[in-house]
Amino acid sequence: MKNIMVPFDDKANSEFSFFEYSETGGNNDSIRKRMKKILSEAIKNELTKRQKECIMQYYYEHKSVREIAENTGIKPTTVYKHINKARKAIKKCSCYL
Repeated sequence: MKNIMVPFDDKANSEFSFFEYSETGGNNDSIRKRMKKILSEAIKNELTKRQKECIMQYYYEHKSVREIAENTGIKPTTVYKHINKARKAIKKCSCYL
């Protein structure tokens, strides 16, 4: 099976979904479990404390950048920077899929 780069940014890649589906015969469970494991390991080991805080609030708690800024006491532009740097770090880890 060839390696597939998984996009972790806001832009969805419809080709990834199609090829992933066709290669696995429609069973995404094993790929999904593997992605979750890599994602959680990347968040745990590759991100700074502030990046983790921003990513967790943004993606898992579905808070807006403004809300995160208020909760953490930093400017919204700084929240964006933390989220983007975290995405890049996670994307770098995604090549191990």
